[in-house]
Amino acid sequence: MIAAPNLERRDKARLPYVCHIAIKESTSGKRHSGRLFNYSDTGFYFESDGRMDPGIEVFIGLRDSPFDDRPSDYSYHRTRIMWRKELTEESHFFYGYGAQIMAANPVPAAAPKRNQRRHPRRPFNRKVRFAADQVIAEGLAVDISASGAFVKSGKMLRTGQIITMRIPDKTGKEIVVKGKVVWSSTDGFGLQFIAV
Repeated sequence: MIAAPNLERRDKARLPYVCHIAIKESTSGKRHSGRLFNYSDTGFYFESDGRMDPGIEVFIGLRDSPFDDRPSDYSYHRTRIMWRKELTEESHFFYGYGAQIMAANPVPAAAPKRNQRRHPRRPFNRKVRFAADQVIAEGLAVDISASGAFVKSGKMLRTGQIITMRIPDKTGKEIVVKGKVVWSSTDGFGLQFIAV
């Protein structure tokens, strides 16, 4: 197997891997939720609304860890926050983080509860239709908030792309919204709603 070329100026190349994560601060026990965007053999880049200071140790929990040979329900990785940056208003979260892996083996811990956020997300799990590049496609809105949604879809969208989406309400009536794709992967995309 030929290793992927490392085009970055770092010891280990970062690989894209987008998934929901659970975060627990090891000393205070504070819990946060977030989204992983990439990883390497030595660390993670993730985003969260929780404010954590560089230097603290946190456990990062994720389903189907890229480090596991076979799928598991949940695995935790002991890490140290190396840096934090504030994200722009266009981002789905307040902060971006670089975390260094402290232990090779995941450390089990209780699954954290979701943290309060600017616009709390709630599970949705409804089929949606959206128009992108003059093509109609379908997806599954997994979670939703007043400011955006996560949609599972086989259609790969471009970050920054504006789409129109039809979302069914409780009565089955479709609500039409416009949104901007803030991130995209083979699993789906994060959408930020925008005013029409």
